[in-house]
Amino acid sequence: MIEVTAPADASGISVLAASARTAVTTIGGDGESVGLVVRTLGTDAQARLQGGQEDATLALTAEVKGTEFQITLRDFGEPVTGAPEAILLLLEAGLATSADARTDGLANLTEVRFALPAHNKVLDIETLDVVPEDAAPSPESVTLRELRVEDAAALTRTLYRCYGWSYPNHTMYYPERIAAAIESGERIGEVAVTESGEIAAHWGAIYLSPGVVETGATVTDPRFRRRGLANQLGERLLARLNELKVIGRVREPVITHTATQEIALREGATMVGVYLGYTHPMQQIGITDGMQASRTSLSVAYGNLQPLTPATMWVPGPYEPMARLVLDSSDWPRELESARPDAPAPATTAFATVFDSDNRLGVVDVTIVGQDLVDAVDTALDQMKRSGAEYVQVRLPVNQPALGTYAAGLTELGLGYGALIPQFRAAAGDDLGDVLITQWVAEPDIDTSDWAFYDDRVKNLAEAIVAQTKSVGTRGVQRQRRAARRAQLFAALDGF
Repeated sequence: MIEVTAPADASGISVLAASARTAVTTIGGDGESVGLVVRTLGTDAQARLQGGQEDATLALTAEVKGTEFQITLRDFGEPVTGAPEAILLLLEAGLATSADARTDGLANLTEVRFALPAHNKVLDIETLDVVPEDAAPSPESVTLRELRVEDAAALTRTLYRCYGWSYPNHTMYYPERIAAAIESGERIGEVAVTESGEIAAHWGAIYLSPGVVETGATVTDPRFRRRGLANQLGERLLARLNELKVIGRVREPVITHTATQEIALREGATMVGVYLGYTHPMQQIGITDGMQASRTSLSVAYGNLQPLTPATMWVPGPYEPMARLVLDSSDWPRELESARPDAPAPATTAFATVFDSDNRLGVVDVTIVGQDLVDAVDTALDQMKRSGAEYVQVRLPVNQPALGTYAAGLTELGLGYGALIPQFRAAAGDDLGDVLITQWVAEPDIDTSDWAFYDDRVKNLAEAIVAQTKSVGTRGVQRQRRAARRAQLFAALDGF
């Protein structure tokens, strides 16, 4: 790690850029791209500092984060509302992998990540073949244990043997990324390992927040099926999550098949939403075959592992029908309250933004609801759309009374209901961390012809989400058309 502080002027910015460029070049990274981004961030911060601030310095931190190189610029200027637009253009061009802009209560923090050579080192399949579903059972014995850093390549090989190149989470094809996530503690898992060191089965989890994980990447080599390995690994993983005091786990059951939906519901989870057009189209093998014509949608289920603290939610009116479907299907100690016009709120909304250029996906993470919520979200959305986003999540703190009032207009921005996840964030005062996730979809006319539902709980929620997304997604076009027609009418009247 390097840490450099410099004045917020041309010379200081040059020093910061040179320091970061040198640091990444020594480990095989793209020094020119890093230097350009630091210079761009410094210039943006300099513009926001021209207001008589007591501290007109810039602080740069540069460090390796797994298979990526991360730079963080800290400044004390006007609050950031997202990464500078020039940075998002660099993301779109592939010169950086992600950008995160936020305030920490004292200063602005803008983080940008760059791929190191190992980040793009994909699985070598020269000696691998996809194992057919009807492969003969293997007599080889296996050992059940925790997933280790040195298992990363073996896990990738197992996924390829089972799914070829069709596995929906494409990052699992990059062993170095898996190893980095295991080493950092972001990913944990349980595996069944053969004497030769190959993985016969796996069930894992990845942290979405300090108290919530997403479980998945469940896979069993066809030659080792019918031994009950998946169930054993699932039980081991669940016990481990309980030992770690994880509050809850999120699952993403396949929306084109009922099997994983049934498993989630049978094990006590609640269907909480559907992410529409969430990932790139993929070539599927097994559950459904063939190349998908559009981005993939995922259903979302949540199950708490620890007792939830009772709480009140202020869900904006447009999203309340879906929220009630979720709460009616759960046993969570949650109450919905009506919007309060007198709900206190600061003038300014506090939020962070993240843009992932690889999947054309953005996140606007609102932590404090301000009176300017709609304007703040609109600005962040517009920035991401112009940078090529095809899917954007806006995460809202639903335990704050002001949300019911100030978020009611978000549907006019094309944001439909996505999911409702309790205690997703760490509690802060009266805010217990429940999150309402809304979503903007570039192509809101979702094709559901190949969807399948385990029961009415899944069907009713999914259909309501799709209907709202289509409705709010076409409002902008309708408004533009009405404005165009008015312009035509007034132009015609001008002739009289």
